Amino acid sequence: MAKSFRVAIVTPEKTAFETTAVSVVIPGVAGYLGVWADHAPLVTAMVPGVVTVREQDRGAHAAAKLMAVSGGFVEIARNEVTILSDTCEAADQIDVDRAKKALERAQERLRTPEPGIDVERARLAAERAEARLRVAYLRDGSR
Repeated sequence: MAKSFRVAIVTPEKTAFETTAVSVVIPGVAGYLGVWADHAPLVTAMVPGVVTVREQDRGAHAAAKLMAVSGGFVEIARNEVTILSDTCEAADQIDVDRAKKALERAQERLRTPEPGIDVERARLAAERAEARLRVAYLRDGSR
């Protein structure tokens, strides 16, 4: 049996997800970061993307838990992974139509920025919507 560790995803409102895992993949600023038990201590920034968690005792063919996060920070220490993010949505919480509309709005703002439009905010909104859609598509496997 693989060695396990604690994973928690914390938003300003609550602990959105907590489990014992054998691996987690996190969207770091330099690319996706894989974490297993006994990982070296690390604090790093995270970009909007997909967090993939393989839970302990779920079997080799168990589906991974997928969450869309909006970026933030990750701390890895003493076999605990703490992800601090403004938002966290599990695959079954994502409304695909709403995410598509959010992506379209953000892309339109980026294509034709008007005076007073915060381009960085629009870029981050597009990245968050893309992460949500990626989780939904991975969940459904058919889109």
